[in-house]
Amino acid sequence: MTSSPRPHRASSRRLSWDLIRVIAITFVVTGHVTGVAAGVPGIEPYPFSLNVPFGTVTLLVLSGYFIGPTLRRSDAGTWFRARLARILPAYFFALAVTYVSARLLVVGFNGWEHRPGWFGLLFAPPAVPDEPAPGTLPPWHVPDLNDLLLHGTLLHLWNPDPYHRIDGSWWTMPIQVLAFAGAALLWRARLHHRVRPHTALWTVLAIAAASPVLSLVIGVLPTASGLFYAHLFAVGLAIWLWQRRRLSTPHLAGMLLTVIVLHAFRTSEPRPESVAGFTVMLGLMCLAARGPDWDLPGLRRLRRPVAWLSGISFGVYLVHQALGYQLARVLSEAGLSAWWLRLVLVVAFAVVLGWLVTILVERPAYRVLTGSRPGRRGPALAAPVRPDSEPAVSVGGAT
Repeated sequence: MTSSPRPHRASSRRLSWDLIRVIAITFVVTGHVTGVAAGVPGIEPYPFSLNVPFGTVTLLVLSGYFIGPTLRRSDAGTWFRARLARILPAYFFALAVTYVSARLLVVGFNGWEHRPGWFGLLFAPPAVPDEPAPGTLPPWHVPDLNDLLLHGTLLHLWNPDPYHRIDGSWWTMPIQVLAFAGAALLWRARLHHRVRPHTALWTVLAIAAASPVLSLVIGVLPTASGLFYAHLFAVGLAIWLWQRRRLSTPHLAGMLLTVIVLHAFRTSEPRPESVAGFTVMLGLMCLAARGPDWDLPGLRRLRRPVAWLSGISFGVYLVHQALGYQLARVLSEAGLSAWWLRLVLVVAFAVVLGWLVTILVERPAYRVLTGSRPGRRGPALAAPVRPDSEPAVSVGGAT
C-alpha cells in the first residue's frame, strides 16, 4: 500500500479512504503478530489472537478501485512507471535488510554456524551439526542466494513452497506489479472503448473463479500470474465504475456477492468472522465511493493520525512480518515475560521502521525517479481533492 504524497492541508485527503486503509492494515499486522506468529518456533504466544483474515483482500480491492481514477489522468506508460517508482525501491530496500537480518540472526536461532568469510556469512549454506542439541526447536529457514534472486526478480510465487519465502507477506508484490501492468496494457489498447465494463469485469471474475480448477491442469500458473486474485482488483474497479454511474447497481451487487463467496471458500474452511469482516469493508468502500467524506465530529479528531498511519502503511507492510518475528524471537529468548510489553515493542518496531522506510526510501526514491518535487503533484499521483482522485495503493500481508 504505497503511501500517498504528504498533503498540504488536512482537507486534501479523504478521511473515509484513509480510515478504511488503516483498518485493513491493522488487521493484517495484528493477524501476523498475535495469530500466525504463535505457530512460529521460539516465539512466545500471546494470551489472545486477533487473526481475522480479511485485511489483505480488502487492500487488494482498494488497489483495484484506485487504478481507475489515477490511470485515466495520465498515459499508460507514465502511470505504470510511477507505480513502479512508488513500490519497488522501498521493496528492494526492505528485501536487502530482511535478507541480511535473517542471515545474521536465524543461523544463531537454529544453533548453526556461518561458513568462513563474507560469502559464508551472506550466501553459503550454514554449517549444521550432525546431531541437534537436546531441546533444540525446529529450525527456521535460512534464506540463500536463490531465494534472494527469486524475490528480487519478483518470481518467488513460481516456487510454490512457502518455506522459501523471505517474508511471507510479500506474495502480493508480484501480484500488484502484474495488476498494474495489465491495467496499463488494457488502457493503452483502449479496451474500455471496445468492451462494455460489465462484460469485461464478469469475464475477469469468471477466470478468477476457475483458477483453482485451472491449477489442477497448469500447476502454479494461475496463482503466480495473478489470475487467482484478479477478482479482487476487478471488484475494486467495479466500485469505481459504479460510483461514476458507469455500472449498474444490480451488476455491482452481483459482483460483490461473487467476490464474497470466493473469499469464503478460498480458505481451508469458511470462517464466518472473516467473511463478515470482508463484507463490512466492501460496504464501507461503497459508502466512501458515493457518499460524503466521513468528516464527523468524533472521527474528525482522528484525521491527522489516521492520515499519517495510512501514509506509512506500505512501509509498515514491508517490515512488520519477518523482521517483527525476528524481534519477537529475540525478546522471547531474552526472557521478556511481560506479553503486553513484547506486543507493544513489536508493533512499535513495525510502525517506526515502516515510517523510516517511507520517509528515507519510498518518498525520496519516488521523487527522484519521477522528477516530482515535495509539495508538487507527481504524475498520476496527485493529492486527492475529489472522491475519485485518491492515490493508488499497493498492498501486502496475509489475508
